[in-house]
This record gives sequence, C-alpha cells and structure tokens, in this order.
Amino acid sequence: MRFLSACLGLFLGLMICVSASAQEVFPLGSDRELFCDDTMIAAMTDCQILVHQPVPQEVAITCDKPWEGNSCGYWTVLYDDQARLYRAYAQGWSQADGVHPSHPLVITTYESEDGIHWTRPNLGLFEWEGSKENNIIINETPIHTECHDFSPFIDTNPNAKPEARYKGIGLTRKEGLFAYQSPDGIHWTPMSDKPVYTDGAFDTQNITFWSEKEQKYILYYRINPRDARRIARAVSDDYLHWTNEGELDFPEGEGPVPEAQYYTNGIRPYYRAPNIYIGFPARYIDNGLMRATEYLPGWDLRQERMTQETRFGTVVTDSVYITSRDGLHFRRSNEAFLPPGLKTKDNWAYGDNYLAWTVIETDSLRDDCPRELSLYSTESYFTGTASPLRRYTLRIDGFGSVHAKNTIGEMVTRPFTFDGKELSLNLGTAAAGFVKMEFLDASGNPIPGFTLEECDMFFGDTLDWRCSWNGSTDVSSLAGKTVSLRFVMREADLYSMKFEK
Repeated sequence: MRFLSACLGLFLGLMICVSASAQEVFPLGSDRELFCDDTMIAAMTDCQILVHQPVPQEVAITCDKPWEGNSCGYWTVLYDDQARLYRAYAQGWSQADGVHPSHPLVITTYESEDGIHWTRPNLGLFEWEGSKENNIIINETPIHTECHDFSPFIDTNPNAKPEARYKGIGLTRKEGLFAYQSPDGIHWTPMSDKPVYTDGAFDTQNITFWSEKEQKYILYYRINPRDARRIARAVSDDYLHWTNEGELDFPEGEGPVPEAQYYTNGIRPYYRAPNIYIGFPARYIDNGLMRATEYLPGWDLRQERMTQETRFGTVVTDSVYITSRDGLHFRRSNEAFLPPGLKTKDNWAYGDNYLAWTVIETDSLRDDCPRELSLYSTESYFTGTASPLRRYTLRIDGFGSVHAKNTIGEMVTRPFTFDGKELSLNLGTAAAGFVKMEFLDASGNPIPGFTLEECDMFFGDTLDWRCSWNGSTDVSSLAGKTVSLRFVMREADLYSMKFEK
C-alpha cells in the first residue's frame, strides 16, 4: 500500500486539467456511456482503448437442408419478449461451385428458448420439392420471385399496428428494397406492390429499425460510389416513404477505403445504451493474387472460383465495429473485432466473419457467471455443402475498454453533466490491479469530498460497481453541474459507466 500511495501522490502532481471552455460539455444525463471509443475521453496517459474480440463457442446452426446450403447468410437474431423466444433469420441458398446458384433463394427462420440451442420450426407454409415440412417463411411472392438479403426487426414504435409488429426489408435485385410486415415473425406479407427505396446498390444486408431516440425509422444500406462499397442512411416516418441522408461520415482514415470496403453494416442502437449506435461492418479486402494467397485454406477451390472471376479466390473478409451518437457521424475500432484467426480447412473465405444483426443477451454456460452477450458469425462460406453459424460470447458492454497495463495510467473524461445518485462502473482488474477515481470541477480541480485520496479503491471484476468516497456512494450533490472524472488505474479495464437514480 505504501507503493500505491506513493504512485498516487506522483499522479496528483501530474494531474491533467480539463476546463469546460476547452471542450463542449457533454449532456450525459443518466445514459450509459461505453468506452469502446474516445467520445467521452479528453486525455489519457499510459492507457489505451483496447478492442476485445469475441470468444468462439459452439456451432449454433448448420444449414444443411436441401433448401439451405453452403451460401446461407445475412443473419438476423432477435429476442421476442412476448413469445419468449429467440428468433433467427437467414437466406437459404447454395452455390455448387462457389459461384453459380444451385437452387432459388428462400428466407428461413430458426427458434431457440435460450439463444444457444436452436431448432427449425416445421411451419408448413411453402412447398419445397413436393413437401411443406420446412422452415421457409418467404419463397415466391405475389410481387417477385425471390426476396434477397431479408432483414427483419421487432417494431417498438407505439403506433405500430398489431399486424405490423414485425417489419423487414428485402431486396429484389433489379428493382430495389421492398417492405414487409408480420404479426408474429412467421407470416409475412409485402406492405406495397412497389419498392419503397431504390437509391442504392443494396447487394448486402440492409438494415432498418425504429429509433426511439430519433422517433423515426432508420435505414442503413449499401452504396457503391467510386467503386468502393460504403454505407448510407435514410429515414422515414411511416416505413414506406424514405428520405436519403447520404453517406456515413468518418474521420479521415477510419471509414471504408478501397483496400478495406464495408460490405455489411449491422448498425443498431445498443440495447443497454440506446443513445449509442453500434455496428459491425464486414470488411471486403482484396490483396490480389500473391504467394500468401496460395497458403490460405482451400487453394484448390479458390483456383476453381478464379476461373469465373479472380476476386472469388482472392478476397478475404473480417469485421470491425463502428460507433456513433447521432447515427450519421461514426468512429471505427482501431483493430479488427472479428478476425479470421488461425487457418483451418474452411476459414479465410470470401463471406466468412459476417456478424449476424445483432448482439443479444443470453445466460452463460459457465457455472455461476453473469449473463453475457452472444454474437453469431458465418464461417466456411460456400466452401462445402452446408453453412455453419457459430456463436461467440463477449462480456456485457465489452466491445472495448480503457485499458491500463502494469504501468499506472490515467484517463480524464471530457466535461459533462449528469443526472443520478450513484456512479456505476462496469470494470475489471487483475489480482494486482486497481482503479480509483475523482471528480474534477469545470476548471479541472478536484472536488472536495470526491478526491482521489478520499476514493475507496476498487479491485475485482464486476458489471456494476457503485463507486464510493469515504464509504459513501451518494454523488447527487454534483448532479447538473459541469464535472469531469479522472481515473487512475493499473492492470485494469473500464468498459462503461452510468449514473443510476
């Protein structure tokens, strides 16, 4: 403890001052703020934003039925709290040689009580090769023959009609995006006999949802300007008439570039922090034909694909995450969120590592562990006869963190105002690690009663640590005032913070 006290005293002398006049004051209120980007960070010393890659678990679903195949993808995974079921959706498709379709594309659904163990509901809605015993929910429609890239969601708009509790967007390649509705996520009908949006390239998983923050329906979709796959956005009041808001904005060097284009987007408000949009774009990367390409898995199949088009054998894909507070201006993670990993016989394929839309919360399979995030990703895309969907897990809020190593580091937030009584942190340390914090006033000076010396040191690992100073967790006297937080930490990760009422 004498060593720790000496180190803290050193940091008191090196304290970074942050004034409200130097940065715009952030109206945090009682929203949860994630430390997966630098939105709330004014300065860091011996700390970094660390990306936490999800941990692979079991294969959740294997698409090996005759109406499915090796090109099933563009997955959506939802939790329906009324039905108390997790639902997954994908396009059932197959490409025998990795290029040419083997059968018409259909839309399929899957069910689970826990988000871990999945089954195919036998729906009896559409005939396939003389039988209706399948899980197909969209086949041929009265409007067009195939619905590609279908992405549904549960509409939380209080004005949504019961017959349109579920909504979704599907693509007809030569026409554009069609809107669908369903009362139960199973029985779907088109909402219009014409496409509702045509201003885009669309050849990807295009996303729609109701934004409670913006009180509008939001559409994120693919565009292809300057021969580079990118993301654009449109908004709507009624899900049928859309206004184009243009391409997403990124700081220079952080968005899609010709060398690493964005194929999907996977954007949605994070359920524990609806003020934050978080997405998981799959990056499309073509390094061309070189010596390293021949050492990737499946070289023989890659050569066969390249007889049709070279990129079918040379393109590889992974995923990053992007974040935004307004839905238009985004930041990108500073490294891959889901890389291909050590090569096996089927990975590093064009179409692998596409994350399903979107993350869900599930129980942990480890004894006595808190609930966690489950994510799902494609693998072995059009390399065999079936498509696996693998489940991954991640700590709740754990996309990224402010991370300190063995050298004691510190982070100071930007000035903000808050509404609440207690400061809750999602954080963890090593056994030799610690975290302490103090409040600074608008001039960057420690606030008496809430200084570093008065803070009760934390070590351990928890989703909800109520910070205290001299044993008291009550910070309500600072509510509504312009303050900053200064964290001093060693061998620790800070994932999120929230002021609780």
